[in-house]
Amino acid sequence: PDLCKDYRETGFCGFGDSCKFLHDRSDYKHGWQIERELDEGRYGVDQDGDHEVGSGEEETPLKCFICRRAFQNPVVTKCRHYFCQSCALQHFRSSPRCYVCDKQTHGIFNPAKELAAALEKQRATAEGGAADVPEGPDEGPTPTS
Repeated sequence: PDLCKDYRETGFCGFGDSCKFLHDRSDYKHGWQIERELDEGRYGVDQDGDHEVGSGEEETPLKCFICRRAFQNPVVTKCRHYFCQSCALQHFRSSPRCYVCDKQTHGIFNPAKELAAALEKQRATAEGGAADVPEGPDEGPTPTS
């Protein structure tokens, strides 16, 4: 079950046939499969079906995955995971991979403007919703029987 990482990622292993790990690239397509897809015009098209871009509201995280607290200066990785800026940089010192999905980040952490706006909107809605609720009992007429 131990796979050669170099061979899997690049198709080449410096140890050659004497490598103690398995040289397997079975999840990649063969050349004839790629050529067939090119001829049919399907190459590079997602095979899982049509995907629509959502509004993003359904997947808005509320807290940082690393510190489990509310975001402080939120940043987003290329793989669309959100972290506090300080948490992301601290984790990057120990590993260049994403904390959630383990993909290579290359140290790219962009400001998460959409998340900050969504959190601000949610915060304003929560404050506004609390102000709309009456604090005392209804002052209207009471039904009598």
